Amino acid sequence: MSRRPALTIGLPVYNAAAWLEDALRSVFAQSFGDWELLVVDDGSADASVALAQSLRDPRVRVLADGVHRGLAARLNQIAARARAPYVARMDADDMMHPQRLQLQMEFLRAHPELDGVGCGLAVLDRRGRPCGLRLLPAGHADICRHPLSGIGIVHASFLARTEWLRRHPYEERLRACEDWGLWFSSYAESRFANLDQPLYFYRDISSFRLGKYVRDKLALTRFLWREGRPRFGMWETGLHILGQYVRVLVYLFSILPGMKGILLRTRNQPLDEGERRWLEVAVRQVRNLSLPHSSGGD
Repeated sequence: MSRRPALTIGLPVYNAAAWLEDALRSVFAQSFGDWELLVVDDGSADASVALAQSLRDPRVRVLADGVHRGLAARLNQIAARARAPYVARMDADDMMHPQRLQLQMEFLRAHPELDGVGCGLAVLDRRGRPCGLRLLPAGHADICRHPLSGIGIVHASFLARTEWLRRHPYEERLRACEDWGLWFSSYAESRFANLDQPLYFYRDISSFRLGKYVRDKLALTRFLWREGRPRFGMWETGLHILGQYVRVLVYLFSILPGMKGILLRTRNQPLDEGERRWLEVAVRQVRNLSLPHSSGGD
């Protein structure tokens, strides 16, 4: 690619072959086309690398070294290798609304005081149908109002300035809460925003695994105890950690028949008919797209 693109789409991949085609389709369906796609594999043992390498488009780069280093390391690699002044995150088992990148790029370009912008979630069911929403605070003060409860940005929906990502690298030893590490290390000196549209499509039930959820929450409590006490004190930090343990106990009930779907649905706002139709049109538009395949790789 001779010309510098406006945006790097960073797509870390680890054993995501079952969902990767939909993720890739949603990239090629974008109304904003001045991008490069940087697919960084994290030692996948399935067909993920072969699928990515089969794409025939000069905007696509595939990096694969066969080593499993973890998400934080791969996100740092994306920031280091990005050719564009902006980087957009997404996960390999999700999709994007066709206007996601255009709207986020327009917003960030119009607000030079901001370092990055997220957006709302449209939650998909097992069949890939929209079934709920998660909308987040719009302004920086509300996004960062309760840091111990979490910074109000969907990590995978984040579009940021490349130089900001390079100044705020992920802590690579954090294998389960790398997003918390990023937000904690940066929010006080940064400025964030969220778009109120649900432009990121998240596979909630298909992505949720109880064992991983419990391990991630336990890792998060250790992180909060280490990082939260110096800033917020032992008692306030301890209360928030207790809340995380309560969540783990609640989700342990998901092993009961039918409870998993019920618990996950309680996290979502319901869709009205207008929202449902708008999202269903977007999902169909993505899934009906043909990828530019070839027999070769990058």
